[in-house]
This record gives sequence, C-alpha cells and structure tokens, in this order.
Amino acid sequence: MEEKKHKEKKQEFKGKVIEAKFTEQKKEAWESGIKILKQMEVIVPLKLLLICNQIAGKVKDESEFSIVTNIAERDDETLFLSEEFYIPKQIVAHTSIDYLPDEKDSSYKVVIHRHPDGCNSFSGTDQSFINQNFELSLLYTKKDGFVHGIYNLKYNNFLIQIPCTIIIDYGLEEVDISNIQYPERLMIIDKPKNLKSRRSINLNSLDAPSEWNSEKKDTMHNKRLTEENLDYDLMKRFMLEEVSEQLHELEYRVGMLEEETIFSGSNSGSNFNSFREGLF
Repeated sequence: MEEKKHKEKKQEFKGKVIEAKFTEQKKEAWESGIKILKQMEVIVPLKLLLICNQIAGKVKDESEFSIVTNIAERDDETLFLSEEFYIPKQIVAHTSIDYLPDEKDSSYKVVIHRHPDGCNSFSGTDQSFINQNFELSLLYTKKDGFVHGIYNLKYNNFLIQIPCTIIIDYGLEEVDISNIQYPERLMIIDKPKNLKSRRSINLNSLDAPSEWNSEKKDTMHNKRLTEENLDYDLMKRFMLEEVSEQLHELEYRVGMLEEETIFSGSNSGSNFNSFREGLF
C-alpha cells in the first residue's frame, strides 16, 4: 500500500512539473516583445488640411485633385507628415485625375487626393494607379476632411497595405483647465405633495328637483360655524342644489320667452330685451 501511495505522489509531482514548464514556456512566448501591426497612425499638420480646403474651393465643378508631401518623422506605428507640399501637374475632372510628366513628383512619398463628398473609400483605379506608387496614400473630401488612408509596407515583391488612423495636428498643447471651477450643486429634495382625492360631481343632481328654499338658505347664512367644524361635502351639496334651482328657473324663463316669441310675432324683440333685463 505504501509503495502504491508513493507512486501516486511521484506521478502527481511529475504532472505539476510538466504543467509548470508549460506555463513558463507559454508566458515567455506571450512576452516575446513581438508587436502586431494592425494599423498605422498618421499625424497630419493642420496646414495640409487648410491647403486642401483652399484648393477644393478653387477648382471647377468639384473636380478631384491631388497634392504630394513627405514623411517628416516616423516610429514603429506612427507617421508624422511634413507641412511642405507640392501640386503635381495633372488634368482633373469630377471623377478622375490624369497625371502629367513631372520631375518633382518622384521625390515625394505621400499622396493626398480628393474624392467627391460621400465617396469615402478608394476606388479600383486608385488602388491600381495611385496607392501602389506611393508609400502612403490619403483620401480627402471637402465635407469630411481626411477620411481614409493606406500605408504600403514592402515585403519581398509584395506590398502589404495597412489601414491608417488619421489625426490632425492643430499645433496646440494640452490645455490645463484646473483653475476653472464650478459652483457646488445644491441638493434639492422634492417633498411629496399631499394630493387630496377629488370626488366626481354627479351631474344628474343638477336636474333633480330642489328642496332648497329661502328659509333654509337664510338659516344657513345666519349660522356661523367654526373652521374645524365645517363640512365641505355638505357645502358642496348645498351649492349644487342652488345651481340646480337657478338652472330650472332659467329653463322656465327661456320657455316663457319661446312662447312669447311664437304668439306675439313682431313683439318678440321687445320681449327678448325685457328678458335680458330680468337676467342681468
């Protein structure tokens, strides 16, 4: 039994050693320092954007155009463009650029060309005749500025085209706004409102016959109640009965006016005036 336990412990120890070696090798592989280049970051001076905007405002019929420049500085993942530029000789139309022979054009590594607004990707013609002839190609539209970019990485006889993230360099340092402060916000607690239940008024009671007479009304007016003994429901009922009585009286007088109008003929105008005087 002891020998069997010893073998099991030995086997378990070997398994832990193998696992530790595998973990160490895996850790070394992940920390090898190899970088994966998924995209290039291109820093474009503000001047180049303003130059493109100015040219776009001068060409006819919103034609395409191109300018060339160079890479001033670079590191493994970032390209910094120069402010210097050149406009090569070219024949332009709304959807095409035909380059003319130009000796100065060959010394530049970066091309920027314009597309119509809304066309934010390279065309097949761009890929075949523009992009592959420059190390870096940027796409510009008047509406959105720089919208796309391709960086050509050479490998043997191949060009590996890497997409670009374009950032405009405005020439401004990060502004410290720590001296700008805001007033402290006051905490406002909303108190719950004491909502009294609203009772619906029975409109049918307006047409009910009134039992309210002048004697009861005088008695009610002469009787003074303290505030704590007031019955608001009773007061509302009294008021509704009074309104009902007034409506019945008004209905009676209107009926009398209609009869007077029918049987009196031409005298209806004077009767109506007398009715108004009685009302008001």
